[in-house]
Amino acid sequence: MLWNRRWMRKVLLCVGVLALSASGLACKSKKEKKAEPPIPIEIGSVERGTLRELLRYTGDMEGEVHVQVFSVVPARIKQLRVDVGDRVKKGQILAVIEHTRLRQVVAQMRAQVAGVRSQLAGARVSLAGAKIASASTQREYRRLKRLLRSGAVGAQQVDMAKTQYRSAVMRVLAAKAQARALKSQIRALRAAVAQAQTARRNAIIRAPIRGLVARRYRNVGDMATPQMPLVTLVQMDKIKVKVQLTEKDLARINIGKEATIRVAGHPGRTFTGHVVKVAPTLDLDTRTAPARIEIPNIYLQQPQKRCRKDTDCQHARFRRCYPIKRRRSVCAEVHPLKPGMIAQVEILVKTYKDILMIPSRALLNDSFGDGLKRSQKQLAVMVLDKGLPQRRLIRVGVENRAGMMQVLSGLREGEKIVLNGHNFYRKGAKVRVVKDWSTKPTRSRSKPRPSSPSASN
Repeated sequence: MLWNRRWMRKVLLCVGVLALSASGLACKSKKEKKAEPPIPIEIGSVERGTLRELLRYTGDMEGEVHVQVFSVVPARIKQLRVDVGDRVKKGQILAVIEHTRLRQVVAQMRAQVAGVRSQLAGARVSLAGAKIASASTQREYRRLKRLLRSGAVGAQQVDMAKTQYRSAVMRVLAAKAQARALKSQIRALRAAVAQAQTARRNAIIRAPIRGLVARRYRNVGDMATPQMPLVTLVQMDKIKVKVQLTEKDLARINIGKEATIRVAGHPGRTFTGHVVKVAPTLDLDTRTAPARIEIPNIYLQQPQKRCRKDTDCQHARFRRCYPIKRRRSVCAEVHPLKPGMIAQVEILVKTYKDILMIPSRALLNDSFGDGLKRSQKQLAVMVLDKGLPQRRLIRVGVENRAGMMQVLSGLREGEKIVLNGHNFYRKGAKVRVVKDWSTKPTRSRSKPRPSSPSASN
């Protein structure tokens, strides 16, 4: 009995301790709930400004002209006079193919032509003799025909003269046929000689354009075949970028539109080009239309600095002496863009002036949904009204690269909007402004520093 009483006391003591701890936790949670800190936010204002509508594409860079040089003569390469990176002029010798056999063929053909010409000369002499004999027998035949009518000669003599005349005529025709055959043979031999001479000339490979040697596929001693190119020539004074326009963007881009190009090889730098060609139809497979953009690839140093050789140009970028006139060369940056680079292209469609703009980060994440609102670009932002954020629906338009969006309706100029922290806000919570991006920082009034001699120079 005593043991049961002790056990009951211990149970009651444990229950009391648990009740006190639970009440303490409840009080603590209530205190924490009351002491919830305010949500930090960053705010800005609705401003007016200028916004450029851009279309973004990705394309590959190509040279202005890209030519592969082949050898039509299947023979061994005797000389290869250029290498990768060499500048060549139009008509300059690039390679020489072994053509000793072609020279022998030309000499043999010319000897055959000379022999046939001598045969033709003999045939012409025979033709002349046959013509003389034919004319003589013709006169004799006519004379005997007149005598036959008067009875001075017999019919047998006339028949013999007629036979001789016909034989002479046949000899003339045979001589003419032989002469024609020899002339045809001479023409065929001359064509063969011309073909051999053409092949001999083709054995000397010349540059069809001026430009740079981009690639070399063969070495001296290799076999040249009509299926494998020897070298690739490229002109890089202008660079082409080909992009694929969608059906929606095709009607918005015309020839002459300005385009801005960025490449990974020149970080932080932009190049300007223009649309020079737009396809009039869409590809049935991809439902896109190709457009071509041209970018200048030679930039002169400003102000222009005259030079005679590359060592006269000390600038890190403008280090090439580039001829712009017959007797004038200036320092320039030559070919900073290379074929094969991946280009990030932005084509300017339209410039909107004096419009309301807000940063795109001010849009609430939960307002990006499917349906009619999204198709109409109707989203929501948090607007500060008497110090508290209030949700408001707005309609937006285009967006630029810097993340500024056009406001079509729902906001007024100068209104304060929440830029950061708005996605964590819940109704009834307190907020604390930690940054106001609408206020411009004031410059500290300090004494101007004296300029150093190097800076003044």
